[in-house]
Amino acid sequence: MVKFLVLALFYGDHPELAQRCGATLRALWNTGRVDLRIGLNEVSPRTRAVLDRLLPGVDAIAADPQIYKYPMMRKLIATYAGDATHMMWFDDDSCLLPGVDARAWLAAVTQRTAQVKGSLGSIYRQRVTPAQRQWLLRQPWAGARPLPEEIEFNTGGWKVVPLALMRRFDYPPPGMLHGGGDLTLGALLQQQGLAPEQFRAGLAINADAQLRESAAQRRGVTEAPHGEAWQLWGGS
Repeated sequence: MVKFLVLALFYGDHPELAQRCGATLRALWNTGRVDLRIGLNEVSPRTRAVLDRLLPGVDAIAADPQIYKYPMMRKLIATYAGDATHMMWFDDDSCLLPGVDARAWLAAVTQRTAQVKGSLGSIYRQRVTPAQRQWLLRQPWAGARPLPEEIEFNTGGWKVVPLALMRRFDYPPPGMLHGGGDLTLGALLQQQGLAPEQFRAGLAINADAQLRESAAQRRGVTEAPHGEAWQLWGGS
């Protein structure tokens, strides 16, 4: 059986996004069929008030100063002791579209998840630089297959990934902070003979105020940490 651990990451002073994403999380939580945890990276009192109202008592990890996206994802998963089989991830600028029935949508994504072994989400493709390619091939899960010049992946704003796969391959990598996690997962899947699958029905993923996909303002990177993964995937 498929059961989701729904995770969401909120950042900064953006109560309008907290309202939009939080309402989606509340609707999914109300089905009684998911476990829910949230990460709070430097959230403002206004953002926290919205989430406290929408999601009272929900399990949360707060970090101030922020610890970035992928360290928070690792914490939320590492400290989870429930029986979910898959992670369902939301960035705070992702949500269900207006009018979508959460229970019916959850049934649809559950059925789709049961049919695949890789990840689900909105599919993108990207060519990797020579330095990124070298980094990917040094990962402990790499080397089983030739790595293509262009990687197919589910964009990171919303995705479903088997928890067993994440734990087996220690994904996301410990040194990854804010960028590159989606493409890295695509490479991991390709090396294991798996693939990302398309599912974006009923979703606004990394959406702006008009709910256009991948049109939201980029946020969350407020300093320049050092390290190879940062330079390859998150640096400017």
